[in-house]
Amino acid sequence: MASDFRLPPTLATPANTGPAAKPPDPAALALKLLRPIDALLLPPGQTSRAEVVSSTAQGGQFNLVLRLAQQQAGATAPRAEITASSPRAVSSGTQVLLQAISQTQLMAILQPADKPPAGPATALTRLDPAQFPPGMTVQARVLSQQPLDQARFAVLARLTEGVNSGLDLKLTTNKPLEPGSLLNARVGTQGELRVADPARQVLQQALSQGLRETLQRQGSAEPLLNRLQQVLAASSATAGTSADRTAPLPPGTPAGAPSQTSSTAGDKLAAQVQSAVRQVLQQVATPAQLMTPRGVEQAVQRSGLFLEPNLTQLADLLKGGQAPAGAREAGAATPAAGSPAPGSPAPGNAPPPLPALAKLLSALAALPVTPGAPPLPGADLKAALINLLVNVQQQLPPTALAAVTLPPGPWARGMGATPGGFPLPPRAMQALTDSTDLGSLLRLTAALLSRIQHHQLQSLGQTQSFSDGSTQTTWQLEIPLRDGQQFNHVQVRIQREDEAPAKKTGEQAPFWEVRLAFALDHLGSLQAIAKLYKGRVTTQFWAEQPGTLTLLNSELTLLRDRLLAKGLEVGEISCHQGTPPQPNQALQQRWIDEVT
Repeated sequence: MASDFRLPPTLATPANTGPAAKPPDPAALALKLLRPIDALLLPPGQTSRAEVVSSTAQGGQFNLVLRLAQQQAGATAPRAEITASSPRAVSSGTQVLLQAISQTQLMAILQPADKPPAGPATALTRLDPAQFPPGMTVQARVLSQQPLDQARFAVLARLTEGVNSGLDLKLTTNKPLEPGSLLNARVGTQGELRVADPARQVLQQALSQGLRETLQRQGSAEPLLNRLQQVLAASSATAGTSADRTAPLPPGTPAGAPSQTSSTAGDKLAAQVQSAVRQVLQQVATPAQLMTPRGVEQAVQRSGLFLEPNLTQLADLLKGGQAPAGAREAGAATPAAGSPAPGSPAPGNAPPPLPALAKLLSALAALPVTPGAPPLPGADLKAALINLLVNVQQQLPPTALAAVTLPPGPWARGMGATPGGFPLPPRAMQALTDSTDLGSLLRLTAALLSRIQHHQLQSLGQTQSFSDGSTQTTWQLEIPLRDGQQFNHVQVRIQREDEAPAKKTGEQAPFWEVRLAFALDHLGSLQAIAKLYKGRVTTQFWAEQPGTLTLLNSELTLLRDRLLAKGLEVGEISCHQGTPPQPNQALQQRWIDEVT
């Protein structure tokens, strides 16, 4: 939960106590990045020096080319350049200080060569939107604290980073703060500073690191699924050839003895991989399954988004003796060290030992997928992928495992996405899809697992509570699809917003937003946004191809009739060309900046 630290209003400050705020500084300039990828060059939460290379007028704005200073003394690499839009012209050669406000916005302070360093500033009692726009991240250290009444405290804090470093702030808060403590906050829409609690900040740092790592390693489902289909086809052809090479039984061999074939221990391991491949493919949904509410529910449950909480639920079932048959067999096959022999009672009232995770996932992946029946906890796509990963690793010697480890550099190259965006763009590694060895299969499997993990981290990071008691819960996932011999996927983002309990007058309905993103060969990129509140639904469709837009417009009447038949009140239904704005995400801007 966040805490709001507010600056006293201007009218409450007597005129003779000093200025209510720092006068607008003509050297402060708000810039907008023309290439979002340039945000990768700016250290999050820090100030970067740059030099204006050129300033070109463009449609009432000015396009600036900024050359960043070297981050390390003595560095010989070429200095990076970024391009940004400015509301006014800036002379070439001007030195500026830059701080990232968001993934597309910068705050710049012009630094003339003859400008003396600024002295200590008067404490601010309100924030100037020109210098502290909403969404800007600030860091301050508490200098002193004075109680105002039983529920409020007056705090004096000093900014410690950014272009406004050194300025003092007079704050009021309902939470006591120890002098010397550090505040990381974001400027709110009403000039307040929104500060997350320490536990939330630690969680955000962990999420930030996880998002960076999974974004670099992730890969789309289609290359792996196509590769798995090829593996099955090749294994079927090999099995037929092996059957033709079956050796005849020697004379005098008893009836029922096994035939002498060319099978080896290596064939047994290959059979384990083939079984794991089939288990992954059986988790892929079909368009027909997604035509019913029950089918959609099962596809969401099997996406892998809920594997970890489902494993916790399954562990509770195992301890209580209510686990599914496959999981119980895995537990019986892998007794823990020191556990009683099968069939003997457990000592005292101790619960039965839990099976090894690898054995448990293998048993769960082997469970058949039954249409119309809910999947058992833990039996989903992510579990099947982990089982495949383990089986493929067992096929490779330890020396080969080190050789197939994929460095993050080539995967991160050419990335046009940043963590926090939706949808996550597809990625196919041509060098891996063209290869047929087990090393490429291992890397493609790990890449899809990283993509699922990235969606999980997105969901976790965008779920939180606010200072007024309202909450936002987000689920982001991906559902692979199989249409005949072709594979595709649909990305889903579900967001639920609940008002604060104090604001509820009677029973309050939550606000729902569902986003679907498709990338179909014949229709191109397509997104659908549906919003539901108190039984009223509004829908938007966004398509990049004009032909797709025409097709959507021709089906709007049918969609409206079907929504009305469901008992819903239908609001606006519209179609647009292009891509929709990014969803509102309840993330501290500092997290976005760090990840970017």
